[in-house]
Amino acid sequence: MARISIACCAMALCLAVPAFAQNTMSAASSSTSAMTCDQMMAKAERMSASSTGARMAMAQKQMHLAKMAKQKNDEAGCKAHMQQAMNAMK
Repeated sequence: MARISIACCAMALCLAVPAFAQNTMSAASSSTSAMTCDQMMAKAERMSASSTGARMAMAQKQMHLAKMAKQKNDEAGCKAHMQQAMNAMK
């Protein structure tokens, strides 16, 4: 009987973790939603000092795409790429 309860609790926790992760991601993106793309770029530059390896490579790719979007006056696209860059550096 105890094995069934433990198994049920473990299964419930496994199913609950992705739901909690989604809430933290939306909270992180909402904190930058009021920022302009230029502000996000400045923040990403500060964050990049502590990021290394594959995460930084992905962030640099997204930052490049953000700069290209900014050149096309695509503020929404720029912000979307900058958010992905900042997420990669976390």
